[in-house]
Amino acid sequence: MKNKPGSIPWILIGLFLLVMGLYFLVHPQETLLSVAWLFGLTMLVSGAADLVVYAARKWVYGLSGWFLADGIIDVLLGVVFLCNGWLAVEILPYVLAVWAVGSGVVKCAGALVYRRGGMPFWGVQLGVGAVVLLFGAAILMHPMIAVVAISVVIAIVLIAQGLMALMRGLFASFPNQ
Repeated sequence: MKNKPGSIPWILIGLFLLVMGLYFLVHPQETLLSVAWLFGLTMLVSGAADLVVYAARKWVYGLSGWFLADGIIDVLLGVVFLCNGWLAVEILPYVLAVWAVGSGVVKCAGALVYRRGGMPFWGVQLGVGAVVLLFGAAILMHPMIAVVAISVVIAIVLIAQGLMALMRGLFASFPNQ
């Protein structure tokens, strides 16, 4: 049977994703190390963006220290996570929880600033802030559940994507019927 172009790459990608999914399922520490590094990078970029926006638009935020503090904390935590991966793995659930609580509070405070300024959709930000705040509080109460959940969710997504890629590769090798 003749392979159609593209079937081999799909099969290779599928096998890679399956292997990585199974690996992450069996080795949750490595999963958390990867997540911690990406989390650190995300916090660094997000914090830097917050600081730039704050500096450029102080008049919108009324020189609020909340927005400035959020940006500074994100940058500092991002640097810590990028520079010490194993420390990041150990404290990731707690940092995630405290960050979510703090970010939720900042979002709620920001929504009130937006409301006073007459900006539309301030209620959406208030709702998102409340959800993020509750998520952080839940992680603070059960941090190890968050660790396992992060690893399992990532592993399941990789395995599912791997199976789909394998199916595409195998399906692409059959002639149209």
